[in-house]
Amino acid sequence: MASRTKEEAGASDVLGIGRRLADLRTEHRYSIRALAREAGVSASLISDVERGKVEPSISTLKRLASALGTTLAFFFSEPSSQSGRVVRATERGVLGEDGEPRSQAARSAIETSGVRFEIASPPEATTIEAIYGRYEPGASLGDAITHAGEEWGMVLRGRLKIWVGEEIYFLDPGDAIGFPSTTPHRLENVADEPLEYIWINTPKSF
Repeated sequence: MASRTKEEAGASDVLGIGRRLADLRTEHRYSIRALAREAGVSASLISDVERGKVEPSISTLKRLASALGTTLAFFFSEPSSQSGRVVRATERGVLGEDGEPRSQAARSAIETSGVRFEIASPPEATTIEAIYGRYEPGASLGDAITHAGEEWGMVLRGRLKIWVGEEIYFLDPGDAIGFPSTTPHRLENVADEPLEYIWINTPKSF
């Protein structure tokens, strides 16, 4: 493969800076004009930089970096793939849709009416598993279960009744609980609205 000329390399670098700037601006939900106000530069300059038409000065990049809460190095680094890090709400896998469930907990969730589990942790995670759970009013996980590891959960919406061994707890939004997974446990929605929570298991149990 032929090597790039200095001119081609320079043009590629300018385009890379522009793409990094545009992506970060979009993530911050800034319009070009809003970012221009924050950084104290012209909107036309930002537009030209994002389209690779202008190579920005270091002082301009410093202003933009400050306005976007990052550093100068950000614009010259290779963008990291979000694969393995970010799981968008619209991209969570639904438990049971990709074949047989892998555990007793998974089978209980799928077989129980009114319960939906979505995998919120990235597939590349090796030691923890995050679950977004939604229970319709009156729905429960079913019989008490046990498995290896530990778990922690936080209620986002509704009211959770949870049995852990011989104890019973009621959790409201913002309340959290943790316990060894080897202790028999069972969950139920006791509110008249859907229950939503985030649950962390280690090691993976679903």
